Amino acid sequence: MSDYIPDELLIEILGRLPVASLLRFQSVCKSWYSLITNPGFVTKHLIQSITNGKRNGDKFLVRLYDINKERYLLLNDDDKFGREYLEFKFPFKIPFGYFRVVGSCNGLLCVVGDYFTDKAQIMIWNPSTRKSVTLPMAPKPQGPHMCVYGFGSHPTTHEYGVIRIQYGIIEMGEYVLKLPPKVEIYTQGTRSWRGISSAVPSYRIVNYMWCQAFVDGAVHWVAYEPCVGGGVRNLIMLFNLAFETFCEFKLPPTLAYQPPPSLSIKTFGQSLAVLCSGPRDAGGCCIWVMKEYGVAESWTKLFSSNLLGMPNKTLGFRRNGEILLASDNSLASYAPGTNTLATTGIKGSSRAFYVDPFMQTLVLV
Repeated sequence: MSDYIPDELLIEILGRLPVASLLRFQSVCKSWYSLITNPGFVTKHLIQSITNGKRNGDKFLVRLYDINKERYLLLNDDDKFGREYLEFKFPFKIPFGYFRVVGSCNGLLCVVGDYFTDKAQIMIWNPSTRKSVTLPMAPKPQGPHMCVYGFGSHPTTHEYGVIRIQYGIIEMGEYVLKLPPKVEIYTQGTRSWRGISSAVPSYRIVNYMWCQAFVDGAVHWVAYEPCVGGGVRNLIMLFNLAFETFCEFKLPPTLAYQPPPSLSIKTFGQSLAVLCSGPRDAGGCCIWVMKEYGVAESWTKLFSSNLLGMPNKTLGFRRNGEILLASDNSLASYAPGTNTLATTGIKGSSRAFYVDPFMQTLVLV
C-alpha cells in the first residue's frame, strides 16, 4: 500500500504516530523498517513529540524499589492515575540495592550503579525501544573524592550528554584541603569522555544523588557556597550543554539561607521549581517557581503547607495542580486546595522513588 503513497506524505503520517505503533510497523516491510529507524526520521519524530509534550505533558516515569526488585512504570496523568500503568523490563542488574537515576531527557534515562565507588557504571536506556548502552569508564579520580552527575541533551543536535563533576580532597594531618572541582563530559557524538575548557565554579551541589532539573538546554542543581562570617548561601548552578559553560541563578532570600539539605529542584511544566522542606511547626514545605527563566525577580511562591512537613519525599507535579509524594512507602498525590493526601496502589521504599515527566521516543542510544 505504501507504494502508492509519496514518501514525503508517508513520513509526515508516520511522524505523528505514537512510539508503540511505530515499533509494530517496523515489521511491515523492509522499507518501513529502514524509514522508521533512520536517524533523520527519529529526529523528526522527536521534535514532533517535544512539541506535543509541551502542550500535553501527560505521562510520568516512576521508578520504585520493593522487595529487592527495581521496577520502572509508565503512568498516564489522568483519572486512572496509579491504577493503570505500563511496566518496562529493566535490563541492568546490580549486586545489591538499586541504581541511582541521574535524570531523563528525550525519552532516555541515565542511571548509575556503584555510585560511591571508582567503578561507577553509567548506562543510557530507552525503555520504549528496549535499547541500552553502557558508557566507557570515565578516568579514575585520584585520592578521596565525591562525584556528581548530570544528564541532558544538546538543544540543537539533540545528542545526549553526561556530566561528571569530581569534588576531591587532600588530607594533611588534621587538616582537609578541598580541591577545585574537575568536570568531564561524555557526548553521544564523540562516544568518549573529555574535560571542558570553561571555568568551573567552586560551589558544592546539594542532594547530589537525586536532584537535577533539565530545562532550556541546561542541567540545573541546587548548590551552596560558604558566607564570610559563617553560614552558607544557596543558589542554582547550571551547565549549558550547547556552550559547555557554567552559570548561576539567585534564589529568593527565603531560600538562599535555608539549610542546604532542605532544598531540592524539579521541573514545573517548562519552568524551574525549588522545594524547601522543614518541620511542621516551621511552616512545613514551600514551593517556589521561576516564572521567567533566568530572571531572579520572577521567583513566585506557589504555596506552603504543613501537611508536606510530614515525613515524605516530594517527587513532582501533576497537570491538575496536585503534588506527587513518596509517603509511608507509597506513591501519593497531595491536593493543596483541599489539603488532602490520597495514596495510590503503587508501593515501594519512600527513599527510592523517582518520578519524572516522560515522553516515549525512538531516540537512539
